[in-house]
Amino acid sequence: MRIALVVPGFSAHPADWAIPALQHLARTLAADHDLHVFSQRYPATGTYRFDNFTHFALGGGQRFGLASAKIWWQTSRAIIAQHRRTPFDLIHAFWADEAGFSAVIAGLKLGRPVIVSLGGGELIRLTSIPYGAQRFLARRLTTGYALSRATLVTAGSDYQFDLGRAHGVPEAKLRLAPLGLDTDHFTPPLAPPPLDPPTLIQVASLVPVKNQALLLKTLSQVKAKLPTVRLIVAGDGPLQGQLRELAVQLKLSHNIDWLGQVSHPETRRFYQQAHLYLQTSWHESQGMAVLEAMACGLPVLGTPVGLVRELAALPPTVTSQDLAAQIVQLLNDPTRYRLLRRHARHVAESEFSLPVTAGNFCRLYEVVTSRFIERQ
Repeated sequence: MRIALVVPGFSAHPADWAIPALQHLARTLAADHDLHVFSQRYPATGTYRFDNFTHFALGGGQRFGLASAKIWWQTSRAIIAQHRRTPFDLIHAFWADEAGFSAVIAGLKLGRPVIVSLGGGELIRLTSIPYGAQRFLARRLTTGYALSRATLVTAGSDYQFDLGRAHGVPEAKLRLAPLGLDTDHFTPPLAPPPLDPPTLIQVASLVPVKNQALLLKTLSQVKAKLPTVRLIVAGDGPLQGQLRELAVQLKLSHNIDWLGQVSHPETRRFYQQAHLYLQTSWHESQGMAVLEAMACGLPVLGTPVGLVRELAALPPTVTSQDLAAQIVQLLNDPTRYRLLRRHARHVAESEFSLPVTAGNFCRLYEVVTSRFIERQ
């Protein structure tokens, strides 16, 4: 099958982990299909060939306003031009706004089925942060058009599936299809770390939507019960200074390891040092770090967004008091904790490994292309 994969950004070479989950998917699909990736924003304009697929980069960068419309048009034109050389069987876009809009325009022109995958903040409007594409008229319009014209729409979690339904996507057109991870790379340590010091971890950019203020407030309350508690924070971002100041105010400076930006392959080492993964986000469409942590044997606790809503070891919650109580409860019950470690690994491997998730997408590809052929 010949597939056009349309994405906001992508890797320029195998060691460039721009969006790791998409690179993993592309690499897996390219093993059995003729895959062409079209990236809209990054890297720089050019053609990149590696891992058995070709990557056409439009190089739009951070140009917005009217420049965005030009990028959408250029993306559609690039797909159409490549199709005329050797036709695509289908077009698959991540995410629904810019990529989805460009994919649908090309699909309508070429008469090819289009799958649009929800994967970010396309359906969210959080004015208090601020966050979400729904805050902008142009992105509301492009997202709405993409979802209305797509052959199928996929979501990476039940939470995102419900958002799609709430935005008017017919349930008959919605499919649950999460992105997967390399469970051969993300594995539990040979021996779990001792429970003292109890160690929490979060791998995320330091940006408002990740709500790390809740993370630090939770840690402060855990410390009152477990004084040696340690928190690993892997990631950087504009809130770093503000969060470090909050840590000082909460007397947590000696309990936190601020790692800064960590390369994607290297995060495994830090997951393997921890006992629990804690998500505190206001919004997650899916949550790849949650799956990476589970694949390394970590039970997950957190807020009821993304996959945590369905995979958390205890009922998701939005308060620091409840999260802290859950953390203390699990770490004070070693027998149950060991069972949860094994369960986390089992779920990650059996439901979210690359063979499982890529296979799910391939089955959807067969469905939409067979429908297209029947209509001819």
